[in-house]
Amino acid sequence: MEDRTYKLFREGLIRDETFGERRPHALLIEVVSSGLAPRDRVLNLHCGMGSDSLYLAQEGFVVTAVGFCADDIEGVRKDARAAQAKITTHIMDPAALSFGDEEFDFIADVGCIFKVDKNKRSTLLSELYRTLRRGGRMFTMLPTSSADPQGATRSSIEEMFHPPFEILTIDESAMAKEGGKADHLYYYSILMEKV
Repeated sequence: MEDRTYKLFREGLIRDETFGERRPHALLIEVVSSGLAPRDRVLNLHCGMGSDSLYLAQEGFVVTAVGFCADDIEGVRKDARAAQAKITTHIMDPAALSFGDEEFDFIADVGCIFKVDKNKRSTLLSELYRTLRRGGRMFTMLPTSSADPQGATRSSIEEMFHPPFEILTIDESAMAKEGGKADHLYYYSILMEKV
């Protein structure tokens, strides 16, 4: 009998409702399906259980998934094997990425920048900038200040990312509480480019 994860992966259904709570983030799907993400080498930062990594691999990206919890990474490896997806996994400190300069064309982050200790945030952003190729893009999601007292505002986003990144879009989005994908109800989705 064919493994469910393999079937969903091969038939392009990872983003479908049948994948349940492990669906990739809707805002990431929107960026990828609209053609705004360079389709080559992607760093999936803070990969969690791997649904975003599986989705990106399904879409043809060469995926490097970074997590901070051994159990999560083992789950990503297991699902990647089951799906026969080519996903390279690493456990590492986000503020000390062991990748080469300009190694990635696209960075997908759905929570690391917000969750990392504020004292390490500027180091993390420097590392992301260093590992992204010139002309490469980075997508991130940050909770709004209305969703979290420590959340972002448009001005704090500008201050945090520009320079060195060129901010292409800042969109405020409501996330459904159903599906287990959102810690907060309202998010900013930010797409940037390394210039």
